[in-house]
Amino acid sequence: MKNIVRYHNDFNKIKLPSFSSQEQNMLMGIICKVKEHSTNENIKFTPAELLEFSTDNLTNKALGDMLFVLRDKFFKADFTILIKDEERKLVGRKTINLFEEFILWYYEEDANYDNLLSVELKLNPQFRYLIEELTANFTRFELEEFMSISGKYTKTLYRLLKQFRNAGEVTIYKNNFQEFCDFMGIPSNYTQSKIDEKILNPAIKELSSEPNLFTNEKKTIFKNLTYKKIKDPKGRGRGGKVIGIEFYFTPEPKRDELKEMIENLARTEQEMEKNSGREPKIHILTGEEVTELTPYISRHFSIKNQEYGGYDTCKIKDLKYIDRDNKKQIWALMLNQENHKEFEMFFDSIAHIKNALKLD
Repeated sequence: MKNIVRYHNDFNKIKLPSFSSQEQNMLMGIICKVKEHSTNENIKFTPAELLEFSTDNLTNKALGDMLFVLRDKFFKADFTILIKDEERKLVGRKTINLFEEFILWYYEEDANYDNLLSVELKLNPQFRYLIEELTANFTRFELEEFMSISGKYTKTLYRLLKQFRNAGEVTIYKNNFQEFCDFMGIPSNYTQSKIDEKILNPAIKELSSEPNLFTNEKKTIFKNLTYKKIKDPKGRGRGGKVIGIEFYFTPEPKRDELKEMIENLARTEQEMEKNSGREPKIHILTGEEVTELTPYISRHFSIKNQEYGGYDTCKIKDLKYIDRDNKKQIWALMLNQENHKEFEMFFDSIAHIKNALKLD
């Protein structure tokens, strides 16, 4: 099964200070796994689990040393949010961090920290929506594809462009090219020609390269990817000040939004049982608890009209687990949209719902 990294687009507002290629792999791998846990719980990783996010063959000590450096960088990766004080009529710019805790555990007698036992971290609850509330405005990509990319600048540009994967044309920092440079981590002493030579051109080449049919290399990530710098229209000549940058590529086909929601929110019944006792997820818009039934609410289906023949279009209004006849079942409230009448149905499982109603 492919590991999919998903996060709210606001995550791309977090500047990752000097993260190396391997450190970015580790961060994306952790984000991929964090969403499987409750925000309030401490999440543990073993060295073996963390090495799955590395393309280098690291020893246990080397992994511990890298994570020690990475921990410091995590806590420099700040994110600014706006807060309001209604009583004093003030607006504040509050800086918070992605993690509340990041602990490397060793045996007490391991004075040189040679044998990393585990890593324990806790996500800042204020960042919950970045990882968990993903019904819209989110970035999605395969962790394996991300890890296959070489170079920290190429990885950073990849994340940014994936946010606009269905657009095909992206104007980034239209009036502030320096913000783009800050996000990318481009050294301040780089000239425009050096930015092209050392960063943009190599990144464009790798992200748009055609697959080699003889060596079975990876697929093209962004087809026909190119870029154009935006110059100040008030400037003179070809050497005008660069104020922004645009990227162009063949957009990815849009995924079915409903299927996307199912992938983001649905859990199998086994996963729900495994996660029982954890803090429930709350939908950011409705304020209601999110369960594996949530993606099926508001789905449409057809039933045969026994009186007139033909088929009526119906909608699932609500779904709940109930105990019925000493058996756990799913109660469904339906709405016939032809005559606006509600009716009930009962199912044994999600698979039963999908089969009975012919849902994809």
